Amino acid sequence: MHNFFFIKPDKSTSPDELADKLMGISCLKEVRVKSGTIGYNVVAKFEDDSYEKVESAIPKVVGPSYGKFVTAMELKRAMK
Repeated sequence: MHNFFFIKPDKSTSPDELADKLMGISCLKEVRVKSGTIGYNVVAKFEDDSYEKVESAIPKVVGPSYGKFVTAMELKRAMK
């Protein structure tokens, strides 16, 4: 399963460092981080039953230095 997450970073953060930190989450198989104009789009690949684990682990792993973590559903609601 692939899923998208959005992280609005603080200044002077690196997408490469973020990807390295995210790969520390044991249930992730693959991570891609793409920087955009307002934040990082994270594509994560993991087992179908691991969504809740990944969703709760990302904010803990990246910490406050990467700003606000937003799931795809939260981002969709915020854009309405």
